[in-house]
Amino acid sequence: MILGLSVLGCSRTVSDVGVESVKVPEVRLEEAIAKRGDVFATLVNRLAGVPDSTKGKLIGYLADSVRILRVGDTLRAVYSGGRILRIELRRRSTVYEYDPDRDRFVERRKFKALTPRYAEVEVKSTLWDAFMERGLPPILLVNLVNVFSWEVDFATETQKGDSLRVLYAPDGTVYYAEYVGKSAGRHVVARFMGSYYDDRGNSVRRTFLRSPLKYYRITSGFGIRFHPILKRWRPHHGIDYAAPYGTPVHAVASGRVISAGWRGGYGRAVVIKHRNGYSTLYGHLSRILVRVGQHVEQGQTIGLVGSTGLSTGPHLHYEVRHYGRRINPALIRSEPERPLPEALKDDFFKMLAEYRRLSRTPEVAVR
Repeated sequence: MILGLSVLGCSRTVSDVGVESVKVPEVRLEEAIAKRGDVFATLVNRLAGVPDSTKGKLIGYLADSVRILRVGDTLRAVYSGGRILRIELRRRSTVYEYDPDRDRFVERRKFKALTPRYAEVEVKSTLWDAFMERGLPPILLVNLVNVFSWEVDFATETQKGDSLRVLYAPDGTVYYAEYVGKSAGRHVVARFMGSYYDDRGNSVRRTFLRSPLKYYRITSGFGIRFHPILKRWRPHHGIDYAAPYGTPVHAVASGRVISAGWRGGYGRAVVIKHRNGYSTLYGHLSRILVRVGQHVEQGQTIGLVGSTGLSTGPHLHYEVRHYGRRINPALIRSEPERPLPEALKDDFFKMLAEYRRLSRTPEVAVR
């Protein structure tokens, strides 16, 4: 695994291209707050958006730990596009979330029981080396690359002197992270309700990933180049990423596979059609893992790096087209998803403040 490798031949020949954000169903929140004398069934029946059949299950399978209510206890339901995303009972610092598979409420979070680890690293050569020097778990680096994948390209933007602060669980789950880079700038991610947001409550998830590979180096950029096989100057309509044979290739955005098979000089290749007139091509694959007509999600593995077609070694050729016109993938400006709804922002900023407090607490720091 190598991070922070050099970039070669990346020319900027077209103007920035804006990508419209994916339309996300509106998130709606409904709450019922316990008053003196209320029982759990009273709160459940106040949630107008919950079907009667679900209300019956909630009341019938009520966990012992939440049978007795206190004034201020809050039963919350979160909906998206008419569908229930979650139902939870919030009691002071504890949240009980309804688990339909176990037919009961289970404790999900308790601040005073939250004992994450904290680390600060400074890049001297690569982020990987910085992690190994500190003895931090590799799975943490993998998860950081994933949660920052819409904002920071660690393979090309990492520079000496960049810094990272991270609050994490022993299993590698990232609670809070702040990356400050000379090239990448400052970026913050905070975990909330299973998703990640920046420090203003905006989703860090965007329409397009920065790259279809996690670990690579760029050997040819978009523009004119001397073809290594044909031995003549010609336009290069994409970006070539050198990576080990068999490296997973990920769809940069959700879409439908419109081509999957041999494609002349591209060798084994996959083409995916996305929203708003965009399509992406992934060439020289050793193996294709999707089929024509299949819907793929952003980040899904669609193939493996190879050297098929006109190729001198294992690499990925990646192209982006907008209504059929090839554009420079490096210049796509992808818009974020919509921010948290106003009804959830107070809880998010309380969580963010708690993360930052823990980040400044010496006893949670990794020595």
